[in-house]
Amino acid sequence: MVECLLISVRRFSFLGGGILGRIKKIGFIGAGKVGSALALLLQENGYEIVGIASRTPASAEKLANRLQRPVLTPGEVARRSEAVFITTTDDAIPQVVSGLAAEGSFRQGQIVLHTSGALTAEVLAPAAVQGAITLSLHPLQSFATVEQALAILPGSYFSIEGDRRGFPFAQEVVEKLKGKYFYLDSAAKVLYHAAACVASNYLVGLLACALDLLAAAGIPEGMRLPAMLPLVTGTLDNVRKIGIPNALTGPLARGDLGTVEKHLQALQELPEQEAVYNRLGLYTLKVALAKGTITEDQGRELRNLLEKGVGGKFYHEEEK
Repeated sequence: MVECLLISVRRFSFLGGGILGRIKKIGFIGAGKVGSALALLLQENGYEIVGIASRTPASAEKLANRLQRPVLTPGEVARRSEAVFITTTDDAIPQVVSGLAAEGSFRQGQIVLHTSGALTAEVLAPAAVQGAITLSLHPLQSFATVEQALAILPGSYFSIEGDRRGFPFAQEVVEKLKGKYFYLDSAAKVLYHAAACVASNYLVGLLACALDLLAAAGIPEGMRLPAMLPLVTGTLDNVRKIGIPNALTGPLARGDLGTVEKHLQALQELPEQEAVYNRLGLYTLKVALAKGTITEDQGRELRNLLEKGVGGKFYHEEEK
């Protein structure tokens, strides 16, 4: 990781195997939320978009019209671009790359990157065989719409992984977006993506669990989410301001065994929600101990109580 950070910040083009100046011509294969936002923002920041390709003609036309650039075939995009952004769904990337490689669409020194959070640059191996410099560049963000992506992509964090010769270009792209970046070892990317899923996707699942509990408590459906959102945003604001573990509040942070017992008694008729409560409670107990607001004895009592609901020991012995 340290070695990665020593790479030059110079803005190179690797076309034809030589340094020919800054990369200017870029193309996009895939016109979803991420691809559309990146294309629009990078055009605003001085890059020339050679064209847009997508398996969905309507999305390609929509983005091309906004950019005032042509709709092309994937092969045309690859052949005209100094840097090719493959912004399709994860499942489509291998097929797109292998198809373009079969056509001989890649060339020596060309940048080819994808924006998947789960896949590494290895999926671009057919392009690398033809001499391309392959990367993954993933924005650590969640987008519901293109317009939302346009608003929040600038200033975001990005992960960069793959062929180090292409790192200066990826770094330049992030800097143009006023973002921040870090480099990932390819073997570590799966853990990085798991972390993103827990923080984003599982947060939605956790809120769904909380809303189910409010439903069981008789709270009207139209009031459940509006009632919870201020609590959630307040908690996130506390995490932002004072960090973890200091932002933790509630019965575990206080060592309130009686309240936890009452929760578990009430949850006996709701086994799915009980399982979530117990598992997350055991993990959150580690945070409470790190905060230092409960003693080891209190932590042990709470742990024993929560472990009863998960069928035995949750912690490894060395963690106790």
